[in-house]
Amino acid sequence: MCVFRSLFHSLSIVLLVFIGGCEQVSNPVSETIEDSVAGAAKIHWFDGSVEAGFALAKAENKPVYLYWGAVWCPPCQEIKHTVFKSKQFIAQTQLFVPLYLDGDTDRAQSWGDKFGVKGYPTMIIFNPAGEEVTRIPGGIDISRYNSILALSLNEMRPTSMLVDLALTNPGDLQTSDFTQLAYYSWAQDSGSLPEGTPATFFRDLSDLSPNEEAGARLYVEYLIALVREKEAREKEAHEQGDEVDSSTDAYRRVSRILKSPELTLACWESLGYYSGEITGLDVFTDEERAKLRQQWQEQFLALRHQPSLSTAEQLTGWLPLLTFHFMDEDETPLPEKVEADLKADLQSANNKTTNSFARQSVVSQINYLYQSAKLYDDASKLLLAELDRSESPYYFMSSLSSLAEDQGNIEEALDWRRKAYETSEGGATRFQWGASYVSTIIRLTPEDHDLITKTSIALFDELAGDQDVFAGRNFRTLRSLNRQLAKWQAEQEQDFLIAAFQSRIQAMCEKQTAATLERDNCDSLQDAG
Repeated sequence: MCVFRSLFHSLSIVLLVFIGGCEQVSNPVSETIEDSVAGAAKIHWFDGSVEAGFALAKAENKPVYLYWGAVWCPPCQEIKHTVFKSKQFIAQTQLFVPLYLDGDTDRAQSWGDKFGVKGYPTMIIFNPAGEEVTRIPGGIDISRYNSILALSLNEMRPTSMLVDLALTNPGDLQTSDFTQLAYYSWAQDSGSLPEGTPATFFRDLSDLSPNEEAGARLYVEYLIALVREKEAREKEAHEQGDEVDSSTDAYRRVSRILKSPELTLACWESLGYYSGEITGLDVFTDEERAKLRQQWQEQFLALRHQPSLSTAEQLTGWLPLLTFHFMDEDETPLPEKVEADLKADLQSANNKTTNSFARQSVVSQINYLYQSAKLYDDASKLLLAELDRSESPYYFMSSLSSLAEDQGNIEEALDWRRKAYETSEGGATRFQWGASYVSTIIRLTPEDHDLITKTSIALFDELAGDQDVFAGRNFRTLRSLNRQLAKWQAEQEQDFLIAAFQSRIQAMCEKQTAATLERDNCDSLQDAG
């Protein structure tokens, strides 16, 4: 059933990505980054509460597009300055009730718990009844993002329903269902699959998919799921139990994806960041692994300047080469020619990105690549130069702290972490940065009892006025900090701090409504203490 089909077709300015009915989805239309930012059009975000937004959606029979992010978050700025400036995307949002939820706003963390979101950014589509339809990942190019948004509008079949069908009656899945499943943000929804669902769930979907692009993405998702299973086995020291592909088939399928520019770009974000983990799987022989690595890095370098990719995403093209080089060569520097080409690419990206918000994602990516290439001095110079330009300099101060710590500069690492906390803005953000500062003190100078005690109590007292203390990221940060302090106290034989900390938690617990998630979370901290 194609819910909202007539509504979708009535808006003539929307560039349709469907041909031949609901089950037929064409290749995404091409839209360059330059095209997307042209003009002064913008999204008209709903100006009201989340409750009012969902009520309006129900009354007007419109779906909801929910964006959850934060000002300092580099991937969030990437979305804002690419996808949210796409003319096609802006046009399509007129058919939704678009809700913008910043993580530092009132009740944002409580809503985050309700929607089951953890990381920034998270983008969710709800139908008019308020049921979740799908989650859209970041890192894909604009044309595909727009296509998936349009697909969710046209089909309106919840991903949870598609998962049930895939597990029980996969023959009932439509072509568009495979596309929706292939572009679902699985990493941002830990409850999307029934507990114990094996990695082969994605391989089986890939085998059934009538759409080549969707099949490729689902197969890569299968390999990533294998990586997670491998990590879990190593952590728990269990033997491998699930059936996996023979090495020949896995090599053939991955090689086929990498030979195709279209399929490589469709899987760009996953293949870029999981190259080392995927090629490390035992589904490949040593000979196959060597061939794949060569093919992987050559294809990514060849495609890195595709105009459909944002500046930050283009730089991802260097990751496979860096990953494979330092896996094999350990600390051996890059060849001079490679290093020179890398630096030229990074400097070009730095020079052409002038918008202070857009630089948040680009500079973050450049820093990551410099450090991946062991070019630590270049990374430090980049970050220091960015402090006066950035709208969220505390984010880069944290990066400077990590860089200093990695190089053994303890005093400098602590100083940057302190400055990052002191200059951070927003309730949830300040608590996260403050907890990171405390963690750094505990890790680097555990003997500094006074500073740890003073900072921890001041941090919690600052958060105490926020009604989201025991929700979302705030609670996860508080729980982690509580555990670290308890462990530190036991090791340092300090009695005062944890008692003072727990007394404040107890006082806050008494203010929470009984039989709510917040009260349960609060009580769990006291039990742990």
